[in-house]
Amino acid sequence: MQNQGSMGCPLCNSPEVGAFLTDEKRQWRYWHCHQCDLVFRDPQSHLNKLQEKARYQEHNNSIENEGYVHFLTPVVEALLPYLKDGDVGLDYGSGPGPILDILFERKGYKVTNYDPYFAPHPQNLSRQYDFITCTEVAEHFYTPGLDFSKIFELLKTNGCLLVMTQMRPNDFESWYYRNDDTHVCFYSRQSMAWVAKRWDMDLLSTEGGLCLFKKNA
Repeated sequence: MQNQGSMGCPLCNSPEVGAFLTDEKRQWRYWHCHQCDLVFRDPQSHLNKLQEKARYQEHNNSIENEGYVHFLTPVVEALLPYLKDGDVGLDYGSGPGPILDILFERKGYKVTNYDPYFAPHPQNLSRQYDFITCTEVAEHFYTPGLDFSKIFELLKTNGCLLVMTQMRPNDFESWYYRNDDTHVCFYSRQSMAWVAKRWDMDLLSTEGGLCLFKKNA
């Protein structure tokens, strides 16, 4: 085992971190945490904020993009059985062209958007919500432990958090998902089980890359 240094794992802070993979072409190094099973890219290869925002602006995410609407529809369908009339949600990391607020509105639910680049409204982080979506965002977290802690604080008791992110496959080296230069954290079902235990959540499902958490009373 190789220790990654004083920083430790960005999810669980464990120092038990070992070398996992080196991408010689991109000069990217990946580390693996032996406690929570997170794989993460070395911070030295992270983009700066200007580069990161420019990369996100390349995304064609809008309500007119039928493919993207189809992609996000399972998020709505997964949460609907747990919602009641009057519930209000938060789309955490809503991106440059949010559409989940529109899709939930069509089902009768109000959703507020928050994004550090495109909807940087701190007042939206000053209340709690009945449900929170975090779709294709967790893989971008530089400090996932801090981010998950912040998100769970925003969730009401018995509320649900839906995290959409692809689960790490065995063949990580050839996995297309890691080639996006803004993707820096890669989770397994074991990682998500660790998250649930750490923040006292019920992990209801991890099927299809949809990780559904419920906050315990």
